[in-house]
Amino acid sequence: MRPQLQRIILFLFLPFFLIAQSFPVSARAAETDLLDKYYPSDIDGHWAYEAIDNFVSANLLSGYADVDGTISIKPNNDITRAEFVTILVNAAGLTSSQSGKTFTDVKAGKWYADPIRIASSLGIVGGITNTEFGPDRPITRGEIAVMVVNAFSSSVQFDGQPKAFTDVPQYYAKPAIQKASQAGIVTGMTQTEFKPFNRATRAQAVVMLERSLKLQQGNLPTDQDLINVAAKADKEETQLMVDKKYADLERIFLKYYTGYQFAYNMSSLAEINQMAAVGGTIDIEVVKAPTFLVTERSDRLAVLDSVYGEIKMKISNGANTYEDTIKTDGQYLLKKMSDNSWKIYAILTNE
Repeated sequence: MRPQLQRIILFLFLPFFLIAQSFPVSARAAETDLLDKYYPSDIDGHWAYEAIDNFVSANLLSGYADVDGTISIKPNNDITRAEFVTILVNAAGLTSSQSGKTFTDVKAGKWYADPIRIASSLGIVGGITNTEFGPDRPITRGEIAVMVVNAFSSSVQFDGQPKAFTDVPQYYAKPAIQKASQAGIVTGMTQTEFKPFNRATRAQAVVMLERSLKLQQGNLPTDQDLINVAAKADKEETQLMVDKKYADLERIFLKYYTGYQFAYNMSSLAEINQMAAVGGTIDIEVVKAPTFLVTERSDRLAVLDSVYGEIKMKISNGANTYEDTIKTDGQYLLKKMSDNSWKIYAILTNE
């Protein structure tokens, strides 16, 4: 399972469970449906778990809902050309006002029509023929290499040692496969074989895209810009908790958070409001504000360490009280949004 991904509300909320049985059942709200999509049922233990979980948390990958509401990613299933292009365009933040190529099998209004338009207008994708795109056709590993190299050619350095795959013939995708292997975006199915004509799985596609995103160095944010986002979110959220201004927390969540973290915070806020409604109290004192350090950054993804932060808290329901001093060390995961702002999509605590 993923580490618990929360912030100040995590530190306040978990001890509440120790005394929750003293509150009326109606006051103990269940996690909202907002969180369901962030806990797919079929990725624990998968070789690509971390990349898939990261994409799910950042709203870059969606799962499938079963009739009972269970969410699954189906990581070992084939991924179609339309699905891959849609994830690529979304993850890379690609935009274009150009019309792109006209494909007879890409009808206006289809969920994949605009991503294919964008990608084709930017020269990232072509068709399987002069007139057909093949949106429902499973994409091959070689085709992914071509699209990835086309999409990231201006922002990723392809300057490593290419792998010598014995099964890649002289065909249109070979240069892209070599370039992608130089950057470490693609690896072989074995030490010597790439399997370029094999159908790519959803897991393989996500891993190759995540590697590409983390290698982008064309338009880097400054360390200070990233630190400002995390520091302001921490300060403003914590102050509202100190002042018990819970009604203002949603505004802060909308301003600084997205993806999993926004959903978790909103779910936890509902729990806190329920607890407060039946007389529960939360008292917070900041012992030391955290220091933020940038440990990873690319054009669209960043990781910050949060260190030295410490808070005192007291949670009470009138009959029972929980008090503790907690270190708030952890990692903040950020992504660049469509408006070029940066938001926090997950926080991995060290507790």
